[in-house]
Amino acid sequence: MKIFRGMMPAVVAAATVSCVIPVYVDEGSRWSREPEAFQQVSEFAAGGVLRVTNIYGNIIIRGWDREELEVTAEETRNDSAASIPRVEIASEGGETAITAGPGDEDFAGGRTVHLLIRVPHRVFLRSVTAGRGRLQLSDLYGEAFLRLDDGDLRVENYSGSLDAEIGRGSMEVELLDARPEDAVRLVLDEGPIDVLLEPGFEGRLEVEAPEGTVSCDFEVTPAAEPARVSGTVGSGEGALVIVSTRHGSVDVRKTK
Repeated sequence: MKIFRGMMPAVVAAATVSCVIPVYVDEGSRWSREPEAFQQVSEFAAGGVLRVTNIYGNIIIRGWDREELEVTAEETRNDSAASIPRVEIASEGGETAITAGPGDEDFAGGRTVHLLIRVPHRVFLRSVTAGRGRLQLSDLYGEAFLRLDDGDLRVENYSGSLDAEIGRGSMEVELLDARPEDAVRLVLDEGPIDVLLEPGFEGRLEVEAPEGTVSCDFEVTPAAEPARVSGTVGSGEGALVIVSTRHGSVDVRKTK
């Protein structure tokens, strides 16, 4: 699905409805079985502002056609038990903040909180912060600021400005409909980065992998070097894309 742009009002409505249903979140795709999960649905205007924090596990954010915010969360522990995590949702000053954590703060073992969020396609992700796990965005456009200590970032069918940093892990980022005003910055300390751009992309690429290699499907002026690309694609009058990994390689490819 290709996404389309529109004006971005920064209006977020307060939470209105909540319920609890049995679901399980696993990388945003598998739902099942026995454990209970937290779920809350509230009104949320397209182009709203959202902050998300989950330092204990995964964050998956998906766009949909409703003017609603749906938050689903489940906690799993290393003793195979499952419980309802603690999730706080607060709206203030035109922004909505979601904070997730373990339901039992006294449990000493390992636990993972799986957080799935559905929002309108057009959204401003003021900050999305995760500790260790998977961070995934799909079918969204607007702006996003992402931070992950250790894990994997997957961005699919995204359009707009994007700023993402990971300590150790991997990135796979698909960027569509790039505009001249869009700025993309992808920084990874240790691990590989894959960037997918449309074949008609025009703009500027600043890509480096000091201890790895850089491969690029696009003709860049001046020509790409083995570990660095710094130049323009096409007219150069388009988005700025900055990509850097200190210990890893970068692959810039054309979408099919």
